[in-house]
Amino acid sequence: MTWTLFVAFLTRAIKAATVFIFGSTGETITEKSGHLNMGTPGIMCMGALGGILGLRIYFDIIKTAELNGFLVILIPIVFSMIFAAIGGLIFAFFTVTLKCNHNVTGLTLTTFGVGLSCYFIGLIKTTRINDAGLAIQSLFDVKWADTDFFGNVLLSHSFFTYLAIIIAVLAAIFLSRTKIGLNLRACGENPAAADAAGINVDRYRYIATIIGAAISGLGGMAYELDVLKGYFNAKDGVDAFGWLALSLVIFSMWKPSICIGASFVFGALQQIRFYLPLSSAQQQMFMLLPYVFTIIVLILTSVFNKKNTQPPAALGVTYFREDR
Repeated sequence: MTWTLFVAFLTRAIKAATVFIFGSTGETITEKSGHLNMGTPGIMCMGALGGILGLRIYFDIIKTAELNGFLVILIPIVFSMIFAAIGGLIFAFFTVTLKCNHNVTGLTLTTFGVGLSCYFIGLIKTTRINDAGLAIQSLFDVKWADTDFFGNVLLSHSFFTYLAIIIAVLAAIFLSRTKIGLNLRACGENPAAADAAGINVDRYRYIATIIGAAISGLGGMAYELDVLKGYFNAKDGVDAFGWLALSLVIFSMWKPSICIGASFVFGALQQIRFYLPLSSAQQQMFMLLPYVFTIIVLILTSVFNKKNTQPPAALGVTYFREDR
């Protein structure tokens, strides 16, 4: 691999990592409350649909007028979070209010989200959306920097990349340094004890699931508008990133701060096959690398069996208050 290809590879890996940071950070917040949301792939698809639909509405309103850079970024973010939050609300309603099984509900939500996005994205006109995708590619003007490395690798990314890192850092601080964050973790570790201490477990799980879904949904939107530059279609494979984001939560041991570095590792593993002289069969093998690394981490955490590397004790367990 030449130096130019290596720089291009790192740049592309960071773009892919942006999708993983959003997806895994949102799911980590959800799982810290005790909810195992297997619907994350579908929620990321719903976020992608929301972002594209928001831009389509904006373009239909302004017709042929010049694009407003601020709105090109803000509108897809808002629409994406709203659509994904609705997915989180659906999951929370079934698991918290109706006490349904987490795994069944999540897998059903994934099927629904993927099908919904594939159908409606296929109906959305792509006119000018690729212009928006190209317009949001870089937040900074990197002409003054060393464009061979420093500029391309660190400063050539869109607003979404830096937003993802900021959200992950804030989530880590929130979960470990704030009273509300500690209450949320208590709901995931021992909901009966949290309830006895006066913490409204259902409320915390509702809010965590909705906010987590909204953040995960941004990953789907970033994939369509940043990684693909707005050249989307109905079968872009956003759900594949969602499944990897679920694996990444395990890989990062339920810590948003580790999600940033782990997301880059996953992004590199996911993109490296495009920069090596591999056959199609070898490329398919390389696609398995993130899952292999996740299995290795699971084995290591099981062997060492340290408390801070384990999932929340009540993860995926429906809480019945009358059993307290």
